[in-house]
Amino acid sequence: MNEPFDVALVQQRLREQVAALTGGVCGGAEYAAVKSLRDFRHGSAYVVLASEINPNSPDSPAGARSRGVNQVLCTFGVITVARHQRGRTGEEALQEARPLIGAVRTALIGWVPEAPLRPVSWLKGDVMEYDANTLLWIDVFTTTHFITGGTA
Repeated sequence: MNEPFDVALVQQRLREQVAALTGGVCGGAEYAAVKSLRDFRHGSAYVVLASEINPNSPDSPAGARSRGVNQVLCTFGVITVARHQRGRTGEEALQEARPLIGAVRTALIGWVPEAPLRPVSWLKGDVMEYDANTLLWIDVFTTTHFITGGTA
């Protein structure tokens, strides 16, 4: 598999494992289409591919041993949306989001999307943006796969 990591695998996993995502599970295009915080659907998640890098320098012993096989560290984010209608700060929305964030983490940490991918690891989580009623939280995850060069 020399293609970029397919976040549709993560989207499907979340649909199957996190019933609390009643607002749906979407991708980066849908996320980019939302123009304001109030337009995000409560209880939804957006899965976005952040980056893919080769963590081994070609000059390192690990890079030299690869013989045309490149390790790819894939980083992706899951943006969870929470809303608290009567909130005055983002704190109420964060409290409401906590169980949903936990369910997303439970569904993904240690999960193996498909062979030859490695288990998913959690990297970090943080508030992206909020107002008095809506909060966007992002959890960043990684997995590893391998790509190979063509034969000459």
